[in-house]
Amino acid sequence: MNPPDLNGLALFVDIINHGSITSAANASKRPKSTLSRQLSEFEERLGVRLIDRTTRTLALTEAGKALYDQAGTLVEELSEIQTAIGAYQRHPKGDLSLLWPQELFTEQMADLITEFLDAWPQINIQGTQYVGYEPSLERHYDLHFILHQQPLTASDWIGRSLMSIPVELYMAPYAQFDAPTTLKELSHSPCILQSNEHEWLFRRSTGSVAVPVMGRLTLNSPELRMRAAIRGQGIVRLPAYLAESAVRQGALKPLSFAEKPLAEQLTVVYRSRQLPLKTRLFLEHFQNHIGRLYSRL
Repeated sequence: MNPPDLNGLALFVDIINHGSITSAANASKRPKSTLSRQLSEFEERLGVRLIDRTTRTLALTEAGKALYDQAGTLVEELSEIQTAIGAYQRHPKGDLSLLWPQELFTEQMADLITEFLDAWPQINIQGTQYVGYEPSLERHYDLHFILHQQPLTASDWIGRSLMSIPVELYMAPYAQFDAPTTLKELSHSPCILQSNEHEWLFRRSTGSVAVPVMGRLTLNSPELRMRAAIRGQGIVRLPAYLAESAVRQGALKPLSFAEKPLAEQLTVVYRSRQLPLKTRLFLEHFQNHIGRLYSRL
């Protein structure tokens, strides 16, 4: 079955509502010949004549009258729906669903979100934080903010790289008499891990290398992992900005290896390049204030 020709249907109803092709053409500021041709094409697609053009005024055929009686209200309702949808473009509103990692600039993210809500009072935000590695892409999220070291899983979604976040390995200074100095030694040292974490990635001139890691303590919260490292429970891998204060206070000390830990990349992922206005506004807000995040690095 062919899809309904809504444009042709709207044209037909509009002509009848105006009483003539000439009046409809004047109201829409389009040539009369164009409307007449489009009406004829619509009738051809339906395979039936809708209007008798032999008189000075329009006369509906039996088929035309039946179509107008049923479609007139429908076209009016569709027009009202289109007007309502257009209001979302002029005055963005509705729910915006976001997913971001638990360890992503917690304070700064909270500030960015509340400032956005203040600027757009008709938009509601539903935020969810994930733990661990790359989350699955779900359609009910408008934007996925994903931290990753390796390339993201291939998909037909749109991905936009936002920033690179340096990471380091840390240990309590009083426990550093047992600190590893090579990646081989690291693989046998107690580490504080997050869920499903079995290896840490490091950068070499020839590419990246994965080092297996083990530990007795697994915590999803980066703040808790940092506190556990301060208490001497092992080596922790953290974003440099998060550990900065503890390092400055002497509670943690970075470990040094010939190879540097691979930085994390922040990528935003969404379904389509044609973003709703509310989604586009939040993404622009985030990117316009990303310097605030860089200032922490």
